[in-house]
Parts: sequence; C-alpha cells; structure tokens
Amino acid sequence: MGLFYFPGSRSCEKGGHNHQRVQADVQRIPAAIEDMLKPVVEDLGFEWVGGEFRGGPSGLLRVYIDHPDGMTLEHCADVSRALAGELDVEDPFPGAYRLEVSSPGVERPMFRTEDFARFVGHRVRLRLYKPVAQQKKFEGVIQGVDGEDITVLVDEVGDLVFRFEEAEKAHLVYEFADNTKRGRNKRKKRTARK
Repeated sequence: MGLFYFPGSRSCEKGGHNHQRVQADVQRIPAAIEDMLKPVVEDLGFEWVGGEFRGGPSGLLRVYIDHPDGMTLEHCADVSRALAGELDVEDPFPGAYRLEVSSPGVERPMFRTEDFARFVGHRVRLRLYKPVAQQKKFEGVIQGVDGEDITVLVDEVGDLVFRFEEAEKAHLVYEFADNTKRGRNKRKKRTARK
C-alpha cells in the first residue's frame, strides 16, 4: 500500500486507510480536469500517475503521484496543498469532496495505454465493463500494447485482447519473492478443498 495524505478540511490525517472500501464507485477523472491538475504536480517535480473521483455525500478526489527517488508523506502533503489551491480557484467538481494525494504503491493503478506498455511482462488484475466469456475480472501477464489494443496472457484462458477503453479498472499485482500470491488467494484454495 502507498503513502496517503488526506487533508479533509485542509489538515493532515495520518494513519491507516481502507483503500478497498472506496473503490466501488470511483471513476477516472475527466481529461479536462487531468489537464488542469497534471501540470501542478509536474511543476513540483513529481510524476502524474492518474486521478480518480467519486461523487456523492462522501465525495473523494484521489490523485496518484510518484517520484524516482521514492515518496514521503511530506511529498504528498506538498502536492496536496498545491492542488488544493488550484481546485479552490477552478472549483471543477460540484459539492463537497475530500482530496487525497497518494503514491501509487506496489499495486500501481493503470490509467492509460502507456502504463500497460511500460509494464509489459508484469502481472495485472483488471475488470472490464462488459463480460468476455461470461466474466469481467481477469488476472494475467501483460504481453503487449498495439495502439489501443492490450494483450494480457490470462491463466488457464490464454490471450485476452481488449481495447483500453473497455477496461473499467486495472492495477499491477505485487508478486512476493517466493512467487506465492497474497494470503487471501491461499485461503480460497483451502476453502475450495473442504
């Protein structure tokens, strides 16, 4: 899991964050808003990874940033303050929302075709908008990118080819040194044997 900075009402909250809890209704931010925020991040010397937004009564704008030398909480706080200033002026989202600035972590989210191209040979977990062979969720190794077409070698299925816009969500899968998957996958196998 990455570093997070959530200013709430412009104050830093340190501590844990249930990243999975807020994933359900989150969507990529529109290109026009990315075009507004990305230069702010890059002017501070950080890589813009991507952004997500969830509206509603507990609105959330999550921005992912990275740096070749690694990320600190202070980096996230600095970028958060700069983005908050820009957002206060432009006010691109209706209603109240919380700004969260985060490192992408080891299970880096994929926001564009270039992300898939950058991580060819790495394992990815993805969810498509529409089912393919009666399923939407897949995990496999990125084989390549050809324009907007992405090929992922899916375990026990073979090559899955899809257009980038068909992917609702995608992120890298961290593989431990001993090549075992997360504990929850091992639990699923044990449960299946009973």
